[in-house]
Amino acid sequence: MSVGYTSPINGSNVAFNNFVIDKKSSGGAIRGWMPQTTQNVDKRYPEYEQIRFTLKNAWNTTYPSQLKRNNLKKSITTPFRAVNNAGDLLSRENFSCGGSCQTPQSRPGLRGLSIRFGATSISCTPSAAYNSLQLNTNIPSATCNVKYVYDSSDYVSYLKQRAVAKNYNDLSYGGDDSKSGQSAWRAIRRY
Repeated sequence: MSVGYTSPINGSNVAFNNFVIDKKSSGGAIRGWMPQTTQNVDKRYPEYEQIRFTLKNAWNTTYPSQLKRNNLKKSITTPFRAVNNAGDLLSRENFSCGGSCQTPQSRPGLRGLSIRFGATSISCTPSAAYNSLQLNTNIPSATCNVKYVYDSSDYVSYLKQRAVAKNYNDLSYGGDDSKSGQSAWRAIRRY
């Protein structure tokens, strides 16, 4: 093996390193790995970083595994509502069995208030069930404001985030590894 451009010893471009490549991953790299940027004049790069941060920390990425554990192919809600925690995955009405509680429950001197506000219910029956899937109590309830109406700008930002999520582990960082773009470029400039 020679030391050069594609060698992992080189250190200048680790995208060709065999330890980084993961064929099972959607982008070809180790999950969460981001190659070194080759553009230093991209003015929208902070926006790109913010989208990656949102995908990693804010999206509900555990819902497909929750559904798979219960032998369900997809949620009743749309993918937009599922990843943004914008409602119950099975569209259960007034269902709050388990899940996290959004209000503090330990205030000194105030006993018994957890029954009145902010507590998760002990009753695991939704107020209305339209099919048998909604009676499944293994999938946790939604802990969000289900009455919030999302704006079209929220959906547009979701579409942008979903596009970045498809190439989250992209080895080529928007370029191409096999240099096939170079042959198209030369064919255009040939004459």
